[in-house]
Amino acid sequence: MDISLRPYQQQLIDDVGYEYSEGRRRVCAVAPCGAGKTIMTAWMARGTALSGRRTVFMVHRQELIEQTSATFTAMGIRHGLIAAGAAKEYGLPVQIASVQTLIHRLPQVQAPDLLICDECHHIVANTYRKIIDQFASSYVLGVTATPERIGGQGLGEIFESLVLGPTAAELIAAGNLTPYDYYAPPTKFDPAAAHVRFGEYVKNDLLSQMDDADVIGDIVKNYQNLAAGKRAICYCINRAHSEHVAESFRAAGIPAAHIDGETHKAVRVRTIEDFRLGKIQILCNAELLGEGFDVPAMEAVILARPTASLTLYIQQSMRPLRPDPNNPEKRAVIIDHVGNVFRHGMPDEDREWSLETKKRKPRAMAIKICPACYTAVPSTARTCPCGYMFGGTQEERTITEKEGTLTKIEEIRRKKRRQEVGMARSVADLTAIALRRGYSLRWVSRMADMKRLRG
Repeated sequence: MDISLRPYQQQLIDDVGYEYSEGRRRVCAVAPCGAGKTIMTAWMARGTALSGRRTVFMVHRQELIEQTSATFTAMGIRHGLIAAGAAKEYGLPVQIASVQTLIHRLPQVQAPDLLICDECHHIVANTYRKIIDQFASSYVLGVTATPERIGGQGLGEIFESLVLGPTAAELIAAGNLTPYDYYAPPTKFDPAAAHVRFGEYVKNDLLSQMDDADVIGDIVKNYQNLAAGKRAICYCINRAHSEHVAESFRAAGIPAAHIDGETHKAVRVRTIEDFRLGKIQILCNAELLGEGFDVPAMEAVILARPTASLTLYIQQSMRPLRPDPNNPEKRAVIIDHVGNVFRHGMPDEDREWSLETKKRKPRAMAIKICPACYTAVPSTARTCPCGYMFGGTQEERTITEKEGTLTKIEEIRRKKRRQEVGMARSVADLTAIALRRGYSLRWVSRMADMKRLRG
């Protein structure tokens, strides 16, 4: 298959090459979900092989190995697989490697000239560090849509340089990503009342708030009203929640299934394939089907799980934005029952990425009230000063859905953009806004006249 690069893809490849030519050996390249990162890295791997050098392409999940291998094969790139059960063809100049397998076979694998790390926001983990240390002489390329760890930590301790590709908004405007409609309720979720561990909300804290009305609106009814007939993924809190939602869809006559990380591999593969083929309309999951999951025919996503992670939010919300060649008029629908948009902004909002770790604002300590004396104590306390003992075991919680209306989220972004223009105090401020948004200088002139700004 002859694949030609889009202009922005070629530009990103050129920018990475420039960084290497300037002496920087570890480069992180950023491009939105659906920008074709696998195509770009495959192109670089093929170029490296044609010049007589070696490439190792690392991924962290089995599904990504299979997807990447299929892309490389389609592009005519002969490659080996470093994965459990795969034949060892280490003599080939291009290898697609499971991180989990590669770490155990490092002595058998020749150091590559180029080490590519897919979804490189995981790269600070110990497993990745050991691999990088083993291949200390290799040039390293990390690719991701979100160059920070789940907890918001930067990647500067690994990478020397950050190369920014196009924004999601730019790709939507150019027709390379699908436009979308976003629906959400006014959220009642209280981040201060949920503990964060490893950059994400603690599940029991989520469940306690979900019981108190965090899921606004009936999931099935809202899907029927907003995205009827569209193939959708639903992200849930845990297995019980996911199974419950899937059963609710089936009870309404809508083909649905549940999978999670513990689902038997054969069942998971078959279920995902049925979803690709349209035999399953709603695929419910817990902590799965985020990074790299590519089903162009999918038109909707249902967010039924609050997340503190911007990385996770972007990975989940942008799943349905991949264009479908069989549906050129595709318009995606994002149904956010938990108000993630109010915590993180719109999926295609412009963000200032950096390799530095973001400074976090102090978070109020979560508390609970003693039912015996009404004293406020830390939520982790097992015993109140009055002697009351809180329940020692966590009961399985039931997820309840509360009445509520989901509304189309357009005004949030518009308001932010209006505020930015309203705060401009000079023509220079307006020019800076125009450059960020890709506006013409005629817009600057028009807004300057409206605001009566000179110079």
